[in-house]
Amino acid sequence: MDDLFKNLGEKLGAFAGKWTAYAAFGSFLLYLIGYLTLRFQLSTYGLATDLDLFDEKYFFAGCRFLVYLVSSVPNILIVVILLCAIGYLPYRLTPASARSCLQQHLADWCARPLRLPLLGIVIAVIFIQLVMRRCFAFGNILLREQLPNAWISSVLLASDGRLTLYFSGLVAGTLLTAFIAWQALEHADSDNSAAQLFIGVLVFLVAVEFLLLPVNYGVLVSTQQLPRVADLPATVISQDTQRAWLLWYTKENFTYFIYGPKDHRMLLTIPRKDAPTKIVAYDDIYCILFSAEHAGSRPCPR
Repeated sequence: MDDLFKNLGEKLGAFAGKWTAYAAFGSFLLYLIGYLTLRFQLSTYGLATDLDLFDEKYFFAGCRFLVYLVSSVPNILIVVILLCAIGYLPYRLTPASARSCLQQHLADWCARPLRLPLLGIVIAVIFIQLVMRRCFAFGNILLREQLPNAWISSVLLASDGRLTLYFSGLVAGTLLTAFIAWQALEHADSDNSAAQLFIGVLVFLVAVEFLLLPVNYGVLVSTQQLPRVADLPATVISQDTQRAWLLWYTKENFTYFIYGPKDHRMLLTIPRKDAPTKIVAYDDIYCILFSAEHAGSRPCPR
């Protein structure tokens, strides 16, 4: 018991000694994730603006993404538990000899140095090309008259629950390829140069998938709600039927999205001193703009 506490104390001491480095690396990751989130959020809105190299907005955006990412893990665990529960009974009913043969066949298949990384590369490429890159179709979306004619538009107009499940699917696919990459590293043959090359490509693709997670979050999730404002100057809102939402702000300017009759849309930047902002509500902007055109095949229930 004394040795256990001694080892634990040594590990805690070593961790405390490297705490500064861990904190710096974690802060860098949060800033990088937050930058990707905000950069693609603004490009989805169609807002052309320069982002400073260092801004606390990145840190808070990265924290929001991290919380949303962690909250999607229970959804993945529920699906995994259900699949395991469904497959448990057939597995137990299978004769022991058949189970042993299946396990041996799987072990032999994984022992081949090229098979696991090649499988991971195929899954990662298909997942990136057909699913994770689809969000790039949404550029300048607030100024478009209609959404792109693609299946990803139904995700943008989905309910909160379905949108959460979709993002959980993105996380699950990324974790699956990461698990395959980990297993490939475990079974790696240092003497096989082709296997080492395939593993390197797979690790690169896994890194791309992790970077595309905040991109998808910035395009599909963080853009949904916009704060509606009131009491703007008469030169900004000339008619009672026009509405304005706050898109972005800096130390000098506020940028608004103006929506009026006959589908009139405009992005307007005003000096901060001339635009007192009074937030009166938070609106689902995509339902307001696009739900009428997609009420049939792709409804927006919110």
